[in-house]
Amino acid sequence: MLKKTGQAKTRWKKRRRTSKFDTRICDSMKLAKILKIALNMVKANKLRSWLTIIGVIIGIASVMAIVTTGEYFQKQVTETLEGFGGDTITIVASTPFQISSEEDMGYEEDTGEDQEGSYGITTGAEEDSENGTSGPMEFEPVKEAELTRMDVFVLRSIPDIECINVNVEEGAELESGGEMTYVGVKGVDPGAWPEITKKKVGEGRMLAPGDRAVVVISNELAKETFDREIRLNQMILLNGRSYRVIGILAKDGGLLGGMGGLFGSSVYMPYQEAYSLPYSDEDMPERERDVYGSIEIKLYKGADYDSALQEIERKLRLSRKVTEDTQDFYVNSIKETIESTQKLINGLTAFLAFIAGISLLVGSTGIANTMFTSVLEKTKEIGIMKAIGAKNSDIMLIFLCNAAMISLVGGIIGILLGTAAVQVIMLLISIKMNVPFEFALSLKGTFVATLVSIVVGLIAGLVPAKNASELKPVDALRYE
Repeated sequence: MLKKTGQAKTRWKKRRRTSKFDTRICDSMKLAKILKIALNMVKANKLRSWLTIIGVIIGIASVMAIVTTGEYFQKQVTETLEGFGGDTITIVASTPFQISSEEDMGYEEDTGEDQEGSYGITTGAEEDSENGTSGPMEFEPVKEAELTRMDVFVLRSIPDIECINVNVEEGAELESGGEMTYVGVKGVDPGAWPEITKKKVGEGRMLAPGDRAVVVISNELAKETFDREIRLNQMILLNGRSYRVIGILAKDGGLLGGMGGLFGSSVYMPYQEAYSLPYSDEDMPERERDVYGSIEIKLYKGADYDSALQEIERKLRLSRKVTEDTQDFYVNSIKETIESTQKLINGLTAFLAFIAGISLLVGSTGIANTMFTSVLEKTKEIGIMKAIGAKNSDIMLIFLCNAAMISLVGGIIGILLGTAAVQVIMLLISIKMNVPFEFALSLKGTFVATLVSIVVGLIAGLVPAKNASELKPVDALRYE
């Protein structure tokens, strides 16, 4: 008896597993059948389907091109700004601009008009016999703010600072091979500048402590400025004094790679040499030593950036005996500039993508219109399918798959066209700016465009599919 019971349980379990397997087979067959029916619906009206697909293609291609271009330019601008020192902090002297009050400026205002029709405004240059005040107003000259060696000593006491570079910026006439041009010269600390700068040496070497009468020049100056290239170890003249070229910087990469050489300095030398650089005008006074145009700071890796900035400002204010209102220096962070630039480009890209996305709305309207038309055309067939056992969910799934196929095909073609359009634009820009072509593809934009194309199709086909699934078999069979 127990043996028979065990055999019965075994047979029951086998039948249960078999029934589950059969159910999965039926479900897979049903899904394949639904996809086949949806594909046949697309093929049955090729012209109408392609007109609908074109609307999706235009929207997806526009969004794809804008997002890819925005990400590419954001990358290029970020690399260019980082070339100026992405993680460095720059301090420059800034003479405070003060505006005196009207009383200090010597203005008096009267509510009544005088005999000449004016409003009775007088200045300190006029004499008032009644109150006994007279004489012109005198302005005390404001001394121009400067960065000195004392500021460097103060900064060295901050634990988060790894190294400090001082800059002395000048302009000079450069002569090489009988040709002349005007260049920007930057005197730097040979011991700190190679550690702080993002520039890489292409030929020769960087500046080192103990160097005298030597310079490092930019790639643009060496290769493109003169008819004959400036070579390594060649002698050049700066305001008539000879200097030897010990290094040529590597050319910056990217679309905006030449911006550093265009707007930045072209010649770098030890700052002690910059003090003794001759003036082109002999009447100019001798340069004041231990006075710097700017100070560059590099923090230790992992240092708290914001707290270091606050500590730098606090200690410099104490040393220079100024307050926040009378502060005579300015702390500039390239990192903040990069972040603000990225936000600006992201905002502009999002706005343009939103404008381009309006065409997707038009495309979705076309999909919805196509689906409503298909429901009307297939009403009798819907009635037949329901009469032979099709469920509402099956009918709804057929039309949703139809809409998804149309939008997916449009999305894929739109992604390809948008990517191709971006490459053509990049190629034309690279030819115009004489820089190497770089392939640009936004993986995020590709993913978003694909997802949006499917979602748009499903949303546009949802209402027509729901209407089709709710048709009663009797009414559908009677429809003419």
